[in-house]
Amino acid sequence: MRYRVPFNRLVGVNFMDLGRLAGEVTATTGVELTPRDVERVIASVARSSHFWEILGLARVPYPAAAETIRLLQDQGLVQVDGTGAILLTAEGQAFVKVHALDPGQDFTCPGCGGRGLDLGKLKSGMQEFEELAKGRPEALLKYDQGHLTTASVMARVALMAERGDLAGKRLLVLGDDDLLGLAAALTGLPQEVVVLEVDDRLVHYINDQAAKSGLPVKAHKYAFKDQLPDRWVKYFDTFNADPPETLEALKVCLTRGLCGLAGAGCAGYFGLTRTEASLKKWHLFQAMLLAEFKVAITDIIDNFNHYANWGYLLESIGDDYPFAQVAPKLNWFKSSMYRIEMVSGFEGVENKPMSCELYLDEEALIYHPRNHGGTNG
Repeated sequence: MRYRVPFNRLVGVNFMDLGRLAGEVTATTGVELTPRDVERVIASVARSSHFWEILGLARVPYPAAAETIRLLQDQGLVQVDGTGAILLTAEGQAFVKVHALDPGQDFTCPGCGGRGLDLGKLKSGMQEFEELAKGRPEALLKYDQGHLTTASVMARVALMAERGDLAGKRLLVLGDDDLLGLAAALTGLPQEVVVLEVDDRLVHYINDQAAKSGLPVKAHKYAFKDQLPDRWVKYFDTFNADPPETLEALKVCLTRGLCGLAGAGCAGYFGLTRTEASLKKWHLFQAMLLAEFKVAITDIIDNFNHYANWGYLLESIGDDYPFAQVAPKLNWFKSSMYRIEMVSGFEGVENKPMSCELYLDEEALIYHPRNHGGTNG
């Protein structure tokens, strides 16, 4: 282990080591943070001054990242200028140097955006989709909406096609402000696409666009908490979802998707962020996938899904952290792409109504008193 200069020799009497700082963040937010997470936040500030880019680079949930920056301000390692830019102080720069924190470099392939897929083959489909999506209903806080960029939608479609999960298949889409059901149908590959969506505006929009374009897509009003209608149990080959990221919501959504799949070899696709899901939550969720749902995780593709910025962001996060009240300059919200596959011997999951908290836990981006008062707040 390399020698580290004691933190108090760098910043004087306001000494707080990384373990103590991480502990304070955990106590305040209820999000479990490690000293290594604090290092990532500091290194991210060394790389960018824009809060939303720092959040994406740090890979810790929003409440923890914001509270860490606030404490770093108190300790004199970080300052915020009049434009909202977050900057390392001289002490912060010294800390980065002494601790050899690497701000990191971007080695993402500019051609595929790190997805490993050539979207040039879908260029005409992307243009058709852009036209079809022009009148899409705006995102609503009520449903925690925020849709994928066109490139991300088409990349997800391409991945399904490449894995043999689209051509001639029946596709179930659970929630679809991304309009992925329409994008998939534009390829001419799926036999049938069924969209289950709670938002009446999207149900009508998808059905209208499908009818105008002659696409095999049908949207129905549906809420995750309700059991899957019998006619769709074990009916589909593939499902797609972008579930809310509480553990309860992930369980409910995956239950519905797996109930809809016909059997072994069928696949599910969904995204999971680091902005609203810590690695601890990833671990608990993956354990659920393997032990309870008994599926195989075949793919996890980092930062595969990029989301367009949504209008209600700043009002939804509250005003606890003034430095976060800046409009995003980039598509900062990203998720990793999961593909799971049912294996032989899977006995299915019980299809019944399930009550749960869909949107709010300690790691949520949306403001809630629970997010700012510890696990028992």
